Amino acid sequence: MTAWTLVLAASVLGALSFFEPCTIATHTLFSVRAHARSWPGCCRELLMLWATRSLLTVGLLLLALAMSEPPAWGTYVPSVILTVMATVYIVSRFQYIPVPHLEFHKLIPGSTRLPHAVQLGLTLPACTLPLFIIVLGVTITLDSYALAVMGGLLFAGLFTLPTAVTSVTGLSEAGQRFLKVSALATPYITAALMVGAAIYLLF
Repeated sequence: MTAWTLVLAASVLGALSFFEPCTIATHTLFSVRAHARSWPGCCRELLMLWATRSLLTVGLLLLALAMSEPPAWGTYVPSVILTVMATVYIVSRFQYIPVPHLEFHKLIPGSTRLPHAVQLGLTLPACTLPLFIIVLGVTITLDSYALAVMGGLLFAGLFTLPTAVTSVTGLSEAGQRFLKVSALATPYITAALMVGAAIYLLF
């Protein structure tokens, strides 16, 4: 496993995180509100979202790295884990799975008074948790603090990028239709990528 594995995983899974069903509606609403704000309010909101999300993801990866040793995965374990995760994504399309969001902002006193951008940035939505766990697993395997920082920044940046684009450009009717279709299709795309990675790792 190389640094490029982390770059690819953090980038692709970060981008997919925006389009997962449990995140796309919240972030679309955020972008609509940000687009309606006058300059520089829009960019300030986006900056707060990106900065807090980056601090969260980088902090979690560094903490995991500091508290663990590089695992000996064995031949089949990564493929089994990815297959199980893919199955969960497919099942979640037909059966509600009660996995809560990890709202880290609630650990801060007076969190209800924090700006919405900060609250959103300090939350890992339920359907993005497996994606982040994969990035975390790759980071621990590579055992590098520098790569942990890079992976966290990439995941947070690609997660936030679609929100930034729609905040700046606005959301047309065609864009709304695209996001609606994306929310339906993304879990299947995510599952297919996980199964593909599982098969690749076997060989």
